[in-house]
Amino acid sequence: MFDVVVIGGGMIGASAARHLAQSGLDVGVVAPPEPVDAAVHTGPFGAHYDETRLSRTIWADPLEAELMRRAELAKPDIEEFSDRPVYSGPGYLYAAVPDEDEGLGDLVAGMPEGHGIEVLGPAALAERYPEIHFQEEVVGYLEPGGGCLNPRALVASQLRAATEAGAHIFTVGASGMTMDPTPTVSLVDGTRIGCRKVLVATGAFTNGIGLLERPLALRMKTETVLLAEIGEHEAERLAGLPPMHYGIHDPVVADIYAAPPTTYPDGSVLLKWGANTIRDRWVERPDEIAAWYRHGDGDDIVELMRPSMEATYPGIEVTGWRTHRCVVTYTGHGHTYIDAVEPGRLYLAVGGHGRSAKCADPLGALAASLVANDAWVDPLPADRFRAMYQGEVEDWPCRDLMADRPT
Repeated sequence: MFDVVVIGGGMIGASAARHLAQSGLDVGVVAPPEPVDAAVHTGPFGAHYDETRLSRTIWADPLEAELMRRAELAKPDIEEFSDRPVYSGPGYLYAAVPDEDEGLGDLVAGMPEGHGIEVLGPAALAERYPEIHFQEEVVGYLEPGGGCLNPRALVASQLRAATEAGAHIFTVGASGMTMDPTPTVSLVDGTRIGCRKVLVATGAFTNGIGLLERPLALRMKTETVLLAEIGEHEAERLAGLPPMHYGIHDPVVADIYAAPPTTYPDGSVLLKWGANTIRDRWVERPDEIAAWYRHGDGDDIVELMRPSMEATYPGIEVTGWRTHRCVVTYTGHGHTYIDAVEPGRLYLAVGGHGRSAKCADPLGALAASLVANDAWVDPLPADRFRAMYQGEVEDWPCRDLMADRPT
């Protein structure tokens, strides 16, 4: 019998597993591998099947800033167990018109001297990044501490660290759970795993798969990433592009997150252009979510998204286009649910709110601490992470669908 079984081997679950195992507990981790062929895959999907996510260190919300401080401190421990780089630069750029900058302008203006963040007005942005065409009046905040992280490498490193600390990885999905007389997790291959405690970290698939009696208050939004394949010469020309969030004004895309040229597992070099789009929608049931991962919005989504990318990178030479899909899981208060459903036996770490990659390690550490101690002992306020259930949320603190925004 395990001390703890972690259901979910994504970014938060894998991080929690590492911290639990390294604390000396006997840990089992239900972590199905990445699908070989998404079109025919029948199990759960994960948002970490990707090579680039953005990492930033400055936040107007003090809680987010503290989580990022902890994430920065954890980098050496994560890299220690990785066979490839998890984190890379060069810095991070947030670009938006001043009244849409998430409060960063006021935050940076109030910082003491020596903070290292460059404020780049329109002329300075154009001079620093001649490869990028920014829209009028856009101001950039360039921080040296941020950059990119590789979510696949992050999860692999955390699971490898957990395994070396004695954890056992189960590579099939969970099909259900019973709590009496002791917690038992059932897997799709018929395996039954006994344990003293369970940590559920199953992201968008949490509701409706037989794990929780009471559904959580969660909203799941589809999201499409456009990937432009470029040749060697173009990759060299654009190598200095920053990892960037960009508050673009466009009729069909918004809230851009872009990564510089990155070599993917198949050897191709891809430029990433993620966005909220006019096609995004809410999905609820596990079968709806899985169908989205398999099929998305069709091939015409490329033609919808590429004009904004081509306008931002004038003259870009693209040899091919492809897309990547994920689902963003929003909670009822804007932060991950890290809480006890049944104290001493059943716990949660669910809902990345679009930030689970950059904050995965500190979120996993918070969940591991709660499970190990059967109490919230961290100085961060527990109420900011409390679980909320269906019917309890009236005003969701998440991005609205672009299709619902006023024109």
